[in-house]
Amino acid sequence: MARFTEDTLQRILINPFYAITAAVQPTEQHVELAEEADWVQENASHMREIGAEQWLRQLLDVLEGKPCAQSQLISPSRAINIDPLFASAHPPLVQQQMWIDVNAKQIRSMGIEGWLEQLLEVLGGDIVTAEEIGSAPPRDAFGSPPPHKAQSRRRGKRKRNKRRHK
Repeated sequence: MARFTEDTLQRILINPFYAITAAVQPTEQHVELAEEADWVQENASHMREIGAEQWLRQLLDVLEGKPCAQSQLISPSRAINIDPLFASAHPPLVQQQMWIDVNAKQIRSMGIEGWLEQLLEVLGGDIVTAEEIGSAPPRDAFGSPPPHKAQSRRRGKRKRNKRRHK
């Protein structure tokens, strides 16, 4: 049976992979131009000015590589290296408007800054895996995962825990 925590549910809902395929350019390795905290503060201010729904719509456009007047401000790739997984071609699992509506509610629930911080963690690769929620294939008799098992995607977990305990 799947085990969901508040944290796993938030990371699932925030994940834009379910609504879009990111362009390759934002996922390429690069030197970040802004500190994460600065990006969060700048975008929190911008979101308060234009509203969460419009900001979220612009975020999806920026991630997809579509032109956007505020792309330099909004682009998370200014602050982090976005995991290349987000550029993997796949059909969307939810409509963009549904993702926007759900995340506008999440922003109200979590607070703008908290939501933006978690977005950066997810885009950096801290995504929910089947193993994390207890839906992974069974292990063999020796407790090893099946040979085709992918590595865990929780690379950002250590960083997030460190930040929370400061």
